[in-house]
Amino acid sequence: MKTENNALIIFLCLSLAFGAVLMTGCEETTESSDGNVIIFSASTNVLTGVGAVVTWTVTNAADASLFLPLIWTADDTSLGNITAAEGVTAVYESTGKVGNNTVTVRDQGDAIGITVVIQR
Repeated sequence: MKTENNALIIFLCLSLAFGAVLMTGCEETTESSDGNVIIFSASTNVLTGVGAVVTWTVTNAADASLFLPLIWTADDTSLGNITAAEGVTAVYESTGKVGNNTVTVRDQGDAIGITVVIQR
């Protein structure tokens, strides 16, 4: 199971990297197995210092409704965490530690989105 999860994470990261080449701005998308895509919108995902924040609003790429409530997770909470979430908006706050943190959002219909916060 862990190998399958690692393979999925690698696949999603490679998909993001490829998609980032094709996309403009700071939107990032990831496609779930059934084609549901959640798009993150933010002015930046690069943070510096303790307490730096990024606020995301997410949408479904197919203009379909997201099934609330959304489930937000940060992979490495020593780097930062989701400090507020309501509806389709969430706030991530940095602890000030340097590194990259993957944030995932999933709706109740298994649509998924992944973005990476870069902390300097």
